[in-house]
Amino acid sequence: MRYELYYWGSIQGRGEFVRLALEEAGAGYVDVARTEGGEDRMLALLDEERLACPPFAPPFLKAGKRLIGQTANILLFLGERHDLAPKSEAGRLWTHQLQLTLADLVVEAHDTHHPIASGLYYEDQRREAKQRAADFIANSIAEIPGLLRACVRM
Repeated sequence: MRYELYYWGSIQGRGEFVRLALEEAGAGYVDVARTEGGEDRMLALLDEERLACPPFAPPFLKAGKRLIGQTANILLFLGERHDLAPKSEAGRLWTHQLQLTLADLVVEAHDTHHPIASGLYYEDQRREAKQRAADFIANSIAEIPGLLRACVRM
């Protein structure tokens, strides 16, 4: 099966986790937004009213007739299909739990630059960003060694 990945062509962000999984699996895929007119096709698909279960936002993956949204959900799907996750249900759920924790961490890291509102420029919230970044370093980053030890146990 050749997959279609829909994510912004110019940034890594949450879509990079999916790109890395597809590469690790050696799966055939096209990174749609990185093709000519791809971002317009992605945005048109988001506005498609006939979809039974439309994605809310990128990244999303087209797998045959399936359209799968949310990074952790896509990785759960790819992990089982391409032997990227443990075979046991408990192992797959643990792997999914780790991905959800990483997703939380990515949001926290993003919010250090946009502590008031993501729609505001960083320059408009620089003072608050310094305070948020200090808290992130002191508290959230301190949790990473434990998360990495859990990953190594897999």
